Amino acid sequence: MEAKKLEKLCLINAQRGIVYAGKGQQRMALNYALKAYQDTILRHEYIYYLQTMSCIVNAYKLLENHKLSIRYLTEGIKAAREMGHKQTEANFLFTMGENYYALNQKQEAYDYFIQAINLLENEESFRMKPYLSYFYGELTSYLSKEGKYKEAIAICNKREELINLMKKQDGIPLGYIDQQSAYLYIKQAYLYAKSEETEKALDYFSRFSATNYSKKKDMQRYVLVYQLAMKQYGQVLDYYEKKEPINQTTDTINNDFIEVLVNLSEACQGLSNYREALQYQKRIQVIEDSLNVRDKKETALELATIYKLQEKEWNIRQKDEQLHNSFIVQVLLGCAFVLALISLWLAIRHMNIIRKKNILMANKLDSLMSYEREIDRLHRQIAVIEESDQENSLNKSLFKKMERLIKDEKLYLIPELSRQDMLQRLSIDKNRFGQMLQENTNMTFSQYLTEIRLKHALTELKIHPNYTIQAISEESGFANTRNFQRLFKAAFDMTPSDYKKIVQEKQHRERPMD
Repeated sequence: MEAKKLEKLCLINAQRGIVYAGKGQQRMALNYALKAYQDTILRHEYIYYLQTMSCIVNAYKLLENHKLSIRYLTEGIKAAREMGHKQTEANFLFTMGENYYALNQKQEAYDYFIQAINLLENEESFRMKPYLSYFYGELTSYLSKEGKYKEAIAICNKREELINLMKKQDGIPLGYIDQQSAYLYIKQAYLYAKSEETEKALDYFSRFSATNYSKKKDMQRYVLVYQLAMKQYGQVLDYYEKKEPINQTTDTINNDFIEVLVNLSEACQGLSNYREALQYQKRIQVIEDSLNVRDKKETALELATIYKLQEKEWNIRQKDEQLHNSFIVQVLLGCAFVLALISLWLAIRHMNIIRKKNILMANKLDSLMSYEREIDRLHRQIAVIEESDQENSLNKSLFKKMERLIKDEKLYLIPELSRQDMLQRLSIDKNRFGQMLQENTNMTFSQYLTEIRLKHALTELKIHPNYTIQAISEESGFANTRNFQRLFKAAFDMTPSDYKKIVQEKQHRERPMD
């Protein structure tokens, strides 16, 4: 669609954000949703605008950046209210409460939960009732988590009234009513069990068992939680031993298996089998550590993808700017023969465009360098795991070793560093060295060193904008200042002096006034 220009780019990016969110890749979702959000055209497509705002606030919430999620939610609530979209307004209000709850500001959280529920309770349309039922269920979970069982039971009673009301409405699928009833009854049975009202707990468990949805395998997890609350520890252990033997699980590195181990540990503690409970706790710790490593790897891959996308967009913009500048030069040459005044005006305009381009490129370079530092940090964290991976090739291992030597010991700052030096340090021949570089960088050793030195020069120019270009060149490992300027211009389409000027202007603008 984008290649054939069948739709506005902001709407395509909005859809991309929604798709990546559905895949659980929140950083990619955020990347595209923010691009769509920044396009003013999106404000006129109010459905897409609200969907994009929802994508942004949920991504920030799941990435635990709750303050930014709250900032966009404030705008989203206002927009949904102005558009009269009560369903979205209620969802935003409830999400606002979830963010405040995560920040441990529980009073503010419950205020927003109640606002969302009141908004839908006052809405007569039956189309809103399923959303209201969902909010009741989530609020019950929050109250139950804090041990506020009486208040949670009161919310369950309101939800039961709502479900009975929906039963009378034409067009509501019977399967949906049965499902909602199952979730409600098992939660009520659990709450009464925790409140030590055994008869009521048994009554609601009986109601739950009478629903068709209670036979679903997914509902067994709720049954086990109920049984633990009823102190039926033997039944919990029997279930895992007979119906779901834990040693036959194919993939145990997941949160579902952690839940299994938590249940087993609690059951063992209830039966005073503390030794076995401790063994389950140790297994939980091992799995959580493995999940953390997996999350770091996935984060590194996702950030690397975003970095490549940013770099690609930067290159496209750079080429567009070069074509644009070339066109301006041609116009200047043609107009020079017609009128000197017009040539002067165009020259000034050209300088302004170059300056804006340099500012844009400098900001983009800062962004790209930031992404690269983050990726490098994450790669270092999983370096030990990657080194032990038997699938890694010898060339990749050698390259990682060389890269650590060059970067950790800052060998690239030595102007005389040669290929022969690295051959001696790595104890390999020149053929293996060349093959290793070709597979991992597709560059020569000289080109690889130049790229690292140029990135170091960018950092030095930003940290020390008052240094001379010659000093920056020497500090970055270049033996020749003129060669450094030529390589910098070829790589970034601006001279070191241009970049230095942009950095100084930016720092001057950000300096606080007395």
